[in-house]
Amino acid sequence: MAEQLCPNGHVSGDPEWCDTCGAPMGGTPPAADPAPAASSAAASARPVSTTPVSSAVAPVSCPHCGSMNDADNLFCESCGYDFTTGQIPEAPVGAPVADPAAGAQIEASPPPEPASSRWIVVVEVDPAWFALKGELSDQPCPPPSTSTITLGQHVSLIGRTSQSRGIHPEVALDGDTAVSRRHAQLVIDGDQVSVVDLSSTNGTYVIGPADAPSDDAHPLTAGVPAVLHDGDRVFLGAWTRLTVRAG
Repeated sequence: MAEQLCPNGHVSGDPEWCDTCGAPMGGTPPAADPAPAASSAAASARPVSTTPVSSAVAPVSCPHCGSMNDADNLFCESCGYDFTTGQIPEAPVGAPVADPAAGAQIEASPPPEPASSRWIVVVEVDPAWFALKGELSDQPCPPPSTSTITLGQHVSLIGRTSQSRGIHPEVALDGDTAVSRRHAQLVIDGDQVSVVDLSSTNGTYVIGPADAPSDDAHPLTAGVPAVLHDGDRVFLGAWTRLTVRAG
């Protein structure tokens, strides 16, 4: 059979289809395969999803345990690593811990003794703050009350308890529904204490002992520590006032 040129200039020994590019040579093309046509029709009959596709943020790896977490997580869901401060969760005293150098397990060391300079937090109901933020709560302002909490560890969570989510704040403000589950945290570094807002819903405010709360107060920027001094007050929720004191 004589060779021919296809419309694209290729030499082909097939009189119907180009051996190189598959273009028709001018003859009658073979009948279409019914199977692909049926498959195409079936595909076109399938319902098309109208759900919009969201641009998900790539998960991040926990530096402590390697588990993958959502990019906006403040704590690792597997080990509790604090993405804000870099605080590594403490292992229970006496629990076996892997020794990467020896490839064996050793006993965990007891936690370090707390610093000589201790901080306490006085938790109070503040009617003046409720007058400014009371609409955030679905409850009336409770009667005045005072309690004192000693900060005995590097990081203390401020928030509301959730048994189902395993949230047990050191500074538990369960009665104030305008406080987020993980609202803020107090961080002790040497003789200094700071407060960090954890992207709370209603914000965290720091006001000095000589100033009164007002509508002009600005919430802290989430994730940015604010150094506290003896007597400084942290306002949050609908009526909660925390006063830090150096022990």
